[in-house]
Amino acid sequence: MAIANLTLRFLTELAGIAAIGYAGLQVTGPMPVRAIAAIGGALALIITWALVVAPNTVNGLTQVQKDLIGTGLLLLAAVALGVAGQLRLAIAFAIIVIVNTALLFVIGQDAREALAGMGR
Repeated sequence: MAIANLTLRFLTELAGIAAIGYAGLQVTGPMPVRAIAAIGGALALIITWALVVAPNTVNGLTQVQKDLIGTGLLLLAAVALGVAGQLRLAIAFAIIVIVNTALLFVIGQDAREALAGMGR
């Protein structure tokens, strides 16, 4: 179950990137502006995730802090999806993110140890 939850977290990260990209495409303006908003928003999320949230990033934050920041970023992606007109999808995504985060805290250490054991 631990590996399945980490896999779900990875999939929610990918969905968050897609949600931000979709929201960027929905801004008002000509297509080049919308494309820049979509690509720029997705890149901003990817870079922030890589520098702040990624498990192997050395930045002085504990894993719990990284998980909470990551959850905040994913919930912001859900909000962006809702603002872009996909309210039901945004609510479903937010619920998945919250349940996944709760499971991370319940089985989090077991999941990380299982994942570390796979690399040996």
